[in-house]
Amino acid sequence: MTVAAWEDLLKQTEHLPRKDRLKLAAHLIKTVHPSALPEMKWKDIRGLLPCPALGEDAQTWVTRNRAASDSRESQWVGK
Repeated sequence: MTVAAWEDLLKQTEHLPRKDRLKLAAHLIKTVHPSALPEMKWKDIRGLLPCPALGEDAQTWVTRNRAASDSRESQWVGK
């Protein structure tokens, strides 16, 4: 590829929307190294962890983390 063709290609990609640039980048990476971006879906990993994961109930984890987040936020309120 010539330098002029390369520069023209780069200019064309600058005008693509972000979503399309990400698709293009993923496509280019796959063509160079096909196993670099495996196609993963949530349903593919469903059930891999034992229930409850890490020995803690999901609702307990959510409640604990929300309380910690609220505690951090309260430190910033009124400052």
